[in-house]
Amino acid sequence: MTKVNSQKYSKALLEVAQEKGQLEAILTEVSEMIQLFKENNLGAFLANEVYSFSAKSELIDTLLQTSSEVMSNFLNTIRSNGRLADLGEILEETKNAADDMFKIADVEVVSSIALSEAQIEKFKAMAKSKFDLNEVTVINTVNEKILGGFIVNSRGKIIDASLKTQLAKIAAEIL
Repeated sequence: MTKVNSQKYSKALLEVAQEKGQLEAILTEVSEMIQLFKENNLGAFLANEVYSFSAKSELIDTLLQTSSEVMSNFLNTIRSNGRLADLGEILEETKNAADDMFKIADVEVVSSIALSEAQIEKFKAMAKSKFDLNEVTVINTVNEKILGGFIVNSRGKIIDASLKTQLAKIAAEIL
């Protein structure tokens, strides 16, 4: 499925949820389903042509047992439109669209050593202002190869203040 189609389905789900005043509940369901898909590799199951439509449909029936009316209608629409193989992607796109809507993001901070809690809080504040976000989760990745400094990545926007990059720039200017 193309990203555009995933976006259409996710947008439709979010619009209906918003109209019915159930946006928060639907987003909780979406997050739970994403987790379920990851833990049980359900996306691969639904995308695999070896399994019959009825086997895949049974999985959807199981999900329907604990789903809200809005989510049930959504899952039935996905099934009737023959998009079961794309359900995992659609759920991820729904989460991404909601994160964009509410300005929520994970921010990866690559550093040469693990960050302290105080440093993480400073990066949260910096990311909120630089990337115009309301809520930030900082994910610290240690990479000794950057030598020092940090690299911040949020939604594809990168701030590279690593010592390695600065040295490379100096070397390029000298040579």
